Amino acid sequence: MCADPRMYQGKTPNFRILAAKYPDTFGRLSCDSVSDDGGYEAKIDFQIPDAVRCLAETLLKDDFDLHVSFSPINLCPMIPNRLAYIAVIQDLLVWSLPTWHLLRHFTDSQSSSNREATGRVSVRGLDIGTGASAIYPILGLACFPAWEFTATDVDKSSLAYAQEHVVDHPGNESIGRRVKLVQAKPDDPYIPIEEEAVAKETQSVVGEAGRQEEKEFDFVMCNPPFYSSPEEMNLSASFKKRPANAICHGTSSEMVTRGGELSFVRRMVSESITTNSKVLWWTCLLGKLSSVIALAGELKKLSGEAKVFTWGVSELPTGGGKTRRWVILWSVLPLRICDSLSRGILPASLDKLKPPSGERRSKKYELGPAWTRKELFEVVREMLRELDGCHIFPSAYSRFDTVHSQPRGDNCREGELGASTFRMEEVSGALDVVLTAESWTRRARRAKARSEGASSMQHISTEPLLIARISVSEFDVGKHTGLWLKACWTYGKDSVKFESFASFLLGAIDRKVASSTG
Repeated sequence: MCADPRMYQGKTPNFRILAAKYPDTFGRLSCDSVSDDGGYEAKIDFQIPDAVRCLAETLLKDDFDLHVSFSPINLCPMIPNRLAYIAVIQDLLVWSLPTWHLLRHFTDSQSSSNREATGRVSVRGLDIGTGASAIYPILGLACFPAWEFTATDVDKSSLAYAQEHVVDHPGNESIGRRVKLVQAKPDDPYIPIEEEAVAKETQSVVGEAGRQEEKEFDFVMCNPPFYSSPEEMNLSASFKKRPANAICHGTSSEMVTRGGELSFVRRMVSESITTNSKVLWWTCLLGKLSSVIALAGELKKLSGEAKVFTWGVSELPTGGGKTRRWVILWSVLPLRICDSLSRGILPASLDKLKPPSGERRSKKYELGPAWTRKELFEVVREMLRELDGCHIFPSAYSRFDTVHSQPRGDNCREGELGASTFRMEEVSGALDVVLTAESWTRRARRAKARSEGASSMQHISTEPLLIARISVSEFDVGKHTGLWLKACWTYGKDSVKFESFASFLLGAIDRKVASSTG
């Protein structure tokens, strides 16, 4: 069984149906926990720990075929909120991994060794502070069969409980072999030291000048304790006008960490810079807007210093409740992400801290029924073929987007988000453009024209200067369909070069379309 990480964004659990389906577990809750007056829906009292824990276990069984028994003394995860974080990770990978695999494919094809990738490369994730529930690994593995997890925690008893009652629980064989629990010490690096040996035997990534470097994880995720002390936790609770929707109880190591969540993530950022390319994406779930604002400002500064190339903030959909959560993400590699991941709908207090947009759009073309998406793409190809050092590939992104937007069921395949899925197909609906020279500039085009069509450049690098994803979208215009073009920056260090290229391409398309329809 594979699950859609967005399943709860369009529905809420039906407690009446769950009680009838699982009479010996969820159905046995006392009347004090679940009430059903015969109205539109039954209700559950989220202030009762047993009810919250039983609901979480029942949802995991019903929607994910996971068999777990959560600890009565540790934090009990709210499944929809945890799943929303998994959905952000998925969006991040769906957007960036096609570019990353294309980069490796392109660099290998340009090298003298012409290496060919063999086998399927799994997506590897690290969960820092997995707790007694190991909730992020088991949800991620239930949704995506190609994922693997390493999960760490400083609390030995929490790890032991997660191993026995969650990972090794009878019926969870399909996930048990794909997750590894690792004991950590408070001052250990966040990346487990023992994983370094694994990296040398498995994956590698493309570094500067095409050299290969070890890669340990595709992503790191973490949901650190919010508070720096029990006193801060109690003070925060005293300021709230109303109690939380659900009871929150856990051990001290789950609720409190030295310096609070802000200090925790600052240490992650520092380690990410020194660890360099061992991780593609660093992410963290935050519960305080003040922490988000502080970290956004620091990441913006690091971006200006070229110590962090990409960063962003996404607010999680939490079902309209009082609780608000944010995922902050960054990379020290020059991978770039779409605006919806980096600078989507966010509080006004973050407006001045948003990262710059990496997307540029053409004007809308009301072209009439004679024009199709395919024809507009052909105009784009025609423009790009004239550029030296420009390589055009059908993008794997849109096919990923289609596959991973489907609900769970027979459409889930073992290879999803593995290397074998990164096939570039002609029907993908988008183009990935790799540029190794600034051949689009007016100066370069004039120099080429003076040499009567032969390139005047003495040398065209095989190292990608930038990669952009070109897509075409449709909109309704009366009885026919209009089109518009979008250029998204997916790889590169210099935003000025992307701006220049996007301006050239969209301007050239505008002129070409105008001349052909005028």
